Amino acid sequence: MLTLAEIYYRNVYEVALSTTSTFNFSLQNYKTNTFFETKFAIITAGNPNNIDLPSEENRARNRELYSRLNSSALLNVRGCYLEHCEDGYLIYNIALEAALVLGREYEQVAIFYNDSKNLMYVDCKSESVISERAVD
Repeated sequence: MLTLAEIYYRNVYEVALSTTSTFNFSLQNYKTNTFFETKFAIITAGNPNNIDLPSEENRARNRELYSRLNSSALLNVRGCYLEHCEDGYLIYNIALEAALVLGREYEQVAIFYNDSKNLMYVDCKSESVISERAVD
């Protein structure tokens, strides 16, 4: 059985850059790209504490998160590992501390964070890095 760090390392993100364009990445298949030059976090409100909720409940939770963010500096994101996918938001120029606060408020185990030097999953409670990769 894979550890949480191994699962996060293999998780693939699909970022909606526009209605017709997406950008995919994972820690495992990372390639240098200008996309990573700006700091951002990826946060979902779905499946709190890694407990699967019905789709409609996850959508409602994400709508609430979206209304709280109320920012033009965010993109829709879908993160998938094997058959399990979760929707969320990529939030540009958010401090790690603020992203962790949101993660805790929505009962997330971890958030994804890019500080433009490292791509990492950070535990929302302990604030320790679970899995990371340096940006080339």
